[in-house]
Amino acid sequence: MRKYLYFVSIPLILATLFSNLSCKKEDKEDEYGSYMVGSASFVMPLYLLKSQNFELTATGVSYPTEGLSYSWKAEGFTPEEITGKSVTLQAPATLGSYTITLTISHPDYNQTAGNRSTQVIDPNDPLSFSGVVNGSSSIVDSRDGRKYYYKKIGNLDWFTSNLAWEGAGKYYGTAAALNEITGALYSWDEATSGVSSTGLGGGVQGICPEGWSIPTREDWEDFATAINGSPLPFYNSWEGLGEMVSANASLNGNNLWKYSPNNEKSNPVEWNALPGGSSTNGFKSFSNFGLFGFWWSGTEKNSTEGEYRYIHFDNSNFSHSYGGKSFVAASVRCVRLSS
Repeated sequence: MRKYLYFVSIPLILATLFSNLSCKKEDKEDEYGSYMVGSASFVMPLYLLKSQNFELTATGVSYPTEGLSYSWKAEGFTPEEITGKSVTLQAPATLGSYTITLTISHPDYNQTAGNRSTQVIDPNDPLSFSGVVNGSSSIVDSRDGRKYYYKKIGNLDWFTSNLAWEGAGKYYGTAAALNEITGALYSWDEATSGVSSTGLGGGVQGICPEGWSIPTREDWEDFATAINGSPLPFYNSWEGLGEMVSANASLNGNNLWKYSPNNEKSNPVEWNALPGGSSTNGFKSFSNFGLFGFWWSGTEKNSTEGEYRYIHFDNSNFSHSYGGKSFVAASVRCVRLSS
C-alpha cells in the first residue's frame, strides 16, 4: 500500500506545480496582456534653428525593461530614419512645421508609437521672423559675438531686444532656438549679481556687456517720462505704454503675441517688446510665453524680492510688480547713459 501511494504522489506533485505555473503566467497576462506598460514618448523642442543638430531620447515604457528596440522616422531631417534609444538628428534647412515619430518594439509585446511636432525657424530670415525694428545703432558683445541694436530713449541708450547671453539663466523650456528671438530668462540674483542699485545710469553691470547695466528704478522712470511726455513714477501702471513699446512680430507666419484689441502692439517707440514668458522655481516651471513679457529692474523691492515691469497681451499698460530674487526668472534689457 505504501509503494502504491508513493508512485501516485509524483503525478499529483507535477500536476500541482504545473497548475501553479499556469496561474502565475495567467496572472502576468492579466496584469500586462500583450501590451507594454507605458507608451512611446520623447521631449521635442518647440522650435529648432534650421540645420541645427539636436538630440532626442526615448522614454515612456516602464515594462519590459530589456529587449526593447527604438526606431525613429523624421521626414525632412538628417537622417530621416534612425534606430537607438538616444539619437542625434539635424533639422531641415527649410522653414516650416515638421513631425517626428518614435516606435518602440519588443518581440513579445505589441509595439507602441508616439509623435511630436516642431517648427524650424531662422531668426535672420524675414520670411521666418519679422515685425521688429532694429535701427542703425548696434554693439557686439565681446563675450559671445552677439549683436545688439540699441536706441536712445530719454537720457539712456536702451537695448531694443532682450539679452541672450548664455553664461547665466536659461532659454524658455526646451526651445533653445527662441533664445535668438526672445532672449534668455534670468533670476534677479543672476541678472544683478545680487546687488541692488539706484540712480539714473547707476545700475550694476550684472550680466550685461561691458559698459552696460541693469536698468534701475530711476532708469525706468526716465524711460516712461520720455515716452509719455511728462513724468511718470515707477509705481504707476503706465497706461497705454505697453502697446507703444510692443512689436507685433510673427514667427513662421504666426503672431508671437496673442491677439487682443486691447493691446494693438503699435511699437512707435521701436523698443520691440516680445512675450518671452517667465520661469519659476529654479527653472523647473515655464509659463506665459505668447501672453506676457517681464523685464527686471536692478532695484530691489526688499531683501528677498526684486522689482520688474511687465506687459500682458490683453492690456495696453506697462505695469509693475515684484517677485522672489531667486524664484522668478524674467527677461533683461541693458542700458547706459547716452553720450
